[in-house]
Parts: sequence; structure tokens; C-alpha cells
Amino acid sequence: MTRGIGKGPRAVAALLVLLLGAVFGSLPVSATSDAISQTPPSTDWIVALRPEARYQFQSLHTLVGDAVLKPLEYVPGTYVARFIGRTGAADGVARLLASSAVAYVEPDIRFTYQWEPNDPLLPNQDWVRTIGLPDAWSLTTGTPSVVVAVVDSGVHADHPDLAGKVLEGYNFLQSGSDVSDDVGHGTAVAAIIAARGNDAVGIAGAAMDVTILPVKVGDADGAPVSAIANGVRYAVDHGASVINLSLGAESESATLHQQIQYAYERNVPVVAAAGNDPNRPTFPATYQEPISVGAATHDGADVAPFSSRVSRVDLTAPGMSILSAHWQEGVGATWETVHGTSFAAPMVAGTVALMRAVNPGMSIEAIRAALTGTARQTYPAGTLGGGAGLLDAAAAVRQAYRPAFARTWEAADQPVAALATQRTWLWGPAAFAVGPEPYVETQHGHRLVAYFDKARMEVTDPHADASSPWYVTTGLLATEMITGALQLGHNSFEQRSPANIPVAGDPDDPSGPRYATFAGLVDVPALDEGTVITQTLDQDGRVGSDERLAAYGVTAVDYIPETGHRIASVFAEYLSSSGLVLRDGQYQTGPLFDPAFYASGYPITEAYWARVKLAGEMRDVLVQCFERRCLTYAPDNPEGWKVEMGNVGRHYYQWRTGQYPPEGAAPENPVPLARGPQW
Repeated sequence: MTRGIGKGPRAVAALLVLLLGAVFGSLPVSATSDAISQTPPSTDWIVALRPEARYQFQSLHTLVGDAVLKPLEYVPGTYVARFIGRTGAADGVARLLASSAVAYVEPDIRFTYQWEPNDPLLPNQDWVRTIGLPDAWSLTTGTPSVVVAVVDSGVHADHPDLAGKVLEGYNFLQSGSDVSDDVGHGTAVAAIIAARGNDAVGIAGAAMDVTILPVKVGDADGAPVSAIANGVRYAVDHGASVINLSLGAESESATLHQQIQYAYERNVPVVAAAGNDPNRPTFPATYQEPISVGAATHDGADVAPFSSRVSRVDLTAPGMSILSAHWQEGVGATWETVHGTSFAAPMVAGTVALMRAVNPGMSIEAIRAALTGTARQTYPAGTLGGGAGLLDAAAAVRQAYRPAFARTWEAADQPVAALATQRTWLWGPAAFAVGPEPYVETQHGHRLVAYFDKARMEVTDPHADASSPWYVTTGLLATEMITGALQLGHNSFEQRSPANIPVAGDPDDPSGPRYATFAGLVDVPALDEGTVITQTLDQDGRVGSDERLAAYGVTAVDYIPETGHRIASVFAEYLSSSGLVLRDGQYQTGPLFDPAFYASGYPITEAYWARVKLAGEMRDVLVQCFERRCLTYAPDNPEGWKVEMGNVGRHYYQWRTGQYPPEGAAPENPVPLARGPQW
């Protein structure tokens, strides 16, 4: 961590250089296009008191003479000393350094915006497609409760693309509420993050339904690091879900770094632009805590030529030919094509906002891992300044769902995967397919689903309470395959033929019942309580009886009035059974099904015996279909596998898509893979 100017020999030499620059001005420099060219040192110095001396404000006046002292409102024990009177900066800083009450002193350098001049380009948003936003938008476009702080040159809240989306913020240059943007930079950044979408006006932001908190820290001359530090602290303390910093400088700042750490410790992600000089590092992006974003070309095929190759970079996003909102004095609301890492960073900030909409508590490191782990390798691995690759917004957002799917799976199946217990799977060893499916009652017509061997998980409302056991649901797959009514919404269906797929046994079973077989049995009356089940069912739907099967001792027990059927005793015992489960990170003995009918749903048929080809042999198997699953009982299976959930997830995927399920785990499988082979 940078600690400002200390008191050793190297620090004294550094101080001498800085003081000479502050007193005599900087040497002339040639004009360049570098956005991070150093500005002449100011007469302002940041003074941080030691924690035990933070109430010794009055003593500072003695040390700095007639310099103006201004506290940083949101950074306790830290002040800006402005040497504009008789007391020179050299004398004042020297006295401060000699004081035991002072932790460090550093110049209040001005950071510059990561903005490059550009040539006119066609007014389009190629970047939206380059980073895969449409697929992310099909799942979520964010919610107003997610707040993204734009710590920048201000935001024009009355721009047509931002009207109604900008909260009251703060101006740290003038200590007031006027956050209007006299540069245009902050407005462009805010619009890339959250410009209103689907309103026939202007552009659409990456997270078009989130809210912007404007924090004005700069003007046309740049942004003092003291104001930026204040702004970061303010954003954290005023409820920001994400902070965007599209500004930077080559110099480090202990004051700003402390506030970046303050945000990090409170799980508020800071997304920072990596800088527009390929040969210089940029801070704060190069600190370890921020998510650092470099710029790619407009098509994402390479790192932009101006993007820093020296800064620490997590990933890139397009930073060339970016259309965004702009505000020009005397002209008003416009849209301009811009480029720079300044405009790559808000694409990532917007994506993080979408992730936070789905998973509000997602940790910064989990967010970073999701972003870098799903980044696309559109240029050679190891390219300087390229980080992990190009942002894939849709894949990153899907990763935000992962913990919810994993929590649902792990209670019963993690002990099986870890070989901590010996029993059948409730879901299966891994998800073989993960992706969006159409559903009417969602924000934008799709929901994310994960297919396992024995079921499908889905999140219909990603903005609901994730702690609810019904946040992740498991569809009425058996019902759909038996009736042929493919569900596309709460009350929307597509009628198909019932599934002609074996319910139990081997895929090439020649004689056992299909899902279609049960279509005519849904309305059959329930057996009397205690009846020994001997009824049989063949593939054509013929019901018979075989007294030989009474020897298995299975009876009809619990009557379920919601569907008018009784549950077979072996299935009732299974659905009320306990075993080794994982809850709150600990193994314990508990119910396998909680809530009771969460995984299976209610029974929609009675139980029937069938002759089924199982592991290559014809065997007696009892089958009963529930709303979500079909359960099977094979009396001669080993303990732990006598009752099993059928492979409804694989069967439904085949029926719905017309394709055989892929083998192995999906690339976005949300659960850890099993340690070894399972029976």
C-alpha cells in the first residue's frame, strides 16, 4: 500500500523533486495525444494524521502557517492544505513531515480522464453485440435498487437518455449538490452504464434499468485526487452497489488507495479504467482491489493501440468507436462517438450492475472470477494489456446465478459427489446444459435454466428474494411430457404430442411405459388406502394385475387431495427420508426433501408395476409419476438405489429440443464435479 511521502533518504529525494516542481513549475512538455500526460503539480497537498492524532486539527494550523486547510468530509483525519499565501509549500510540507502527528503527506495531483480524441464514425452501438449484451438482457436489464456511482466530471441528469435515472449526488469541487457536467465525460460514462432502453430515444445502456449516483469530482482541468477519494467514500456510504472510475494518473495516491480499500472491505466493487498510454501504468486501476479494464478495438479482435500495456488489467471491453450520450455547452443533448479506456470501464461496470441485480451479495472476488473466467480469447493469450480476454457480458451474468443453483443442488447431492455417503442422486452429478429459455412472466421473456440428469432448475424472477426455497424452482417436467403441454408461462402452453420416451430403464427398453403411456391414467381414481399394489402397466397403456408382485409388500398410503392420488409406500418413505446433507457448509443428518414436495411435486398418477429393461436385463420396476419427476422402485437394486428419481431432465431436454442431451458437464455447470465414479 502506498503511504505517501515518508522520512527515509529516498523519500527525501522524492520530496525534493516534488517540491521543486510545486514551487518552480514543471518543465515544458511537447503536446501529445496521451490522455494521462502529467499536469503541473498544484499548490495543494494532502495531509493525513495518524489515528491517535486525528483530533489535533488546530495544531495543523501552526505547521502550515497561513495555508488554507480543508478537511476531506468523507475521509476522517485527512485534509487538503493549499499553500497560496506567504507560507511556501516547501516550508509547510517540511514542517508537516517533521510532526509526529502526521502519518504522511502527498501532493493533490490531478487525475485526467481516460478519453482519447477520435474520428467520426457511424452512429451505432457495435459494442453491445461485441460483448454479448443482448443475451444478458434476455435475463435481466437490472433494477432501480442497484445503484452505480459515476465518480467523474458530473452527469447531465436531464439528458434524454438519462432523464429520471439519476439520483441527487454531490459536487466535491464546490461542496454542493450541483453535479452538472461541464466536460461531457461523466455523462457519456453514465449513459454507457445506464442509458434508458426500449424507449425509442438515443442509445441503450449496458444496465438500462439501474440507477446512477452522480459524484462530481472534476472539471475541464481534471480531477483532484482529494476529491476522488472523497467521492469514493461518499459513494460507498450512500449505498452504491458499484463504483465506476473512468479516470486515473500515473502517480499513486495513498489517500485514494485507502478509500479504494474502504470500498473493497465493504464489498463495493470499483471498476477502473486502465489508462490510455500504452507505456505507462495508471492508478487506481493498477491497485489490486479494483476491477481493471483495458480497451479493445471496436470489434474486440485486439487490444486498442492506446490502451496501457503496463497497468494491471483484468479484462478488456471495446474502447474505440463507442457511441454514447454527450452534453455540449450551447448545443445541449447530443450523442457522440468516443474512444478510450474511460468508455470500456463502464461496459464492465454495467455488467457488474447486472450481476449485482441477480446476486446482490456476490463478492468482489467472485465477480472478478466470473468476469475473467468467462472472458473470450479474441486475441492471443498473454497479449500485453489484454488481461483474461474480452468481456462476455451474457456469460458473466449467467455466472451470477451459479450460487443459487449450487445451493439448491448441494444439500442432497454434494455428499454424494464427495463420496461422503452412498445413495442415488437427487439431481445428478452435473448440469449438462445451461442457458436461457422463453417464459412469459419474466422481465424480458426469458429465464435461465440448468438441466441435470434428473430435473431442470430455473430462476424465473432473478430479482426476487434469493433466500426463499422457491427462488430456484424445478419445472413440471413430467406433467408436460405426459400431457404434451409445453409450458411457456404461468398460463401459456404449446401443445405437442406426449413424449414417446421410456420413463424408466435403459433408453432402448422395448416394452416399458413411455411418458405418453400415462396420458390416459391421470384421471384414474386413487387406490384404497392400504391396498397392496399389484397393478401392472405395459407400453400401450393396458392396466393389468399380477399377484406375484404382492410379495414385494408395496401398498398405497398417503392420499394427496390436490391431485387425487395416493403415494406408494416405498415412495412415501423415500420422500420423507433423512440422510447426510450439507447445510450451512456443514454435514448433518436431515431431511433429503425440504420442503417435502419441492423436488417431486404432487403425484399425478397411481403407481404401476412394469417389466423394464434395466442394465440390460428385464426386471420388475414400480413407476409412479409426480408433477416434476417420475420415481422408480427396483426391489433387487442395492440399498440406496432401490428408489430413484428417473432421468426426467435428460428425457425432457430430448423432448423439448429434439436433440439427445450432451454428455458430460456443461461449460457453465454450476456445481463441483464428483470425485469418483458413482454406482
